[in-house]
Amino acid sequence: MHTSPVAAAPLPLAPAAGQQASPDPALIDQPQAKSPEPGAGLPLSLGRRIWGGTLMVVGYLLSPLCWWNDLAINLPLALAFGYLTSRPFPDALVPLTVLGYWLTNVVGFMLMQQGTLTALQKPQEHPNRTLRHGLITSTLYTLAIALLLQFHLIETPDFLQGDVLAQLTALLPDWLQG
Repeated sequence: MHTSPVAAAPLPLAPAAGQQASPDPALIDQPQAKSPEPGAGLPLSLGRRIWGGTLMVVGYLLSPLCWWNDLAINLPLALAFGYLTSRPFPDALVPLTVLGYWLTNVVGFMLMQQGTLTALQKPQEHPNRTLRHGLITSTLYTLAIALLLQFHLIETPDFLQGDVLAQLTALLPDWLQG
């Protein structure tokens, strides 16, 4: 009969009555299981960097820092938002489109900030604080632009002058205006 050279580990004994069970020293320093993240199959740092970089690029494209994106990305999104939310209130198309445009810029700033933190830093203990800072930063940026426009330090774009509702309505395809 052939015996295996590997000895079986002894089974842990249950603690006697009145004694407390001590944890197995081999299990004390084991890492805790974490919820899966995007890019979970990759090494953690590479997956986090790729995910953070993706958030940064999408955020940049939505943010006002990317000057060429308005016509191709932000205005169509804002117009779609304004159109969909103003269906019950047709006179609210312009204000809701402006709100949609502002929201695309805020989301852009917040995605850039979150992407940077995800790619370059360890996970935060207080993610709500990061969200709050992103909202504050975006709102301050919006107020600064509004003040610059109000005091005529920058010019209002031509497409926002005159009858804005007629111009926005002209941009909608016929099948959406019905």
